Amino acid sequence: MLKFSQIMALGAVMLLGTPIAQAAEQPQEWELLQPMGVIQQSSVQPAKPLTSLEGKTIALRWNGKNNGDVVLNHLAELLAKDYPSAKLIKVYEKDISTIGISGANSESDRMTKSIAGMKPDLVIASQCD
Repeated sequence: MLKFSQIMALGAVMLLGTPIAQAAEQPQEWELLQPMGVIQQSSVQPAKPLTSLEGKTIALRWNGKNNGDVVLNHLAELLAKDYPSAKLIKVYEKDISTIGISGANSESDRMTKSIAGMKPDLVIASQCD
């Protein structure tokens, strides 16, 4: 009958292989793609704060999560009542391709350009669940 230490030694040989088998292996080759880890930074000037919503264009953006459109529709009613001269754009109705969560930078850029093309002074986004 094998002793515990003998079983452990046998297991180690089985897991690690023999030195001869290890010597026959080829070395791994790696391709180093970005050794510097440099991140490109860009600065953005923040928009000036609005002092009033009178006469402004307000874009309402929905990301497609449950009840976000309900919140934005109610907000649109409140804004229309309090700021009758404001123009309200429900982006999710005007351009349905903007509904959703953008994963890739190109998708985010496309959505941003679509909304920017509507020339809003302010964008309010709803991210409900």
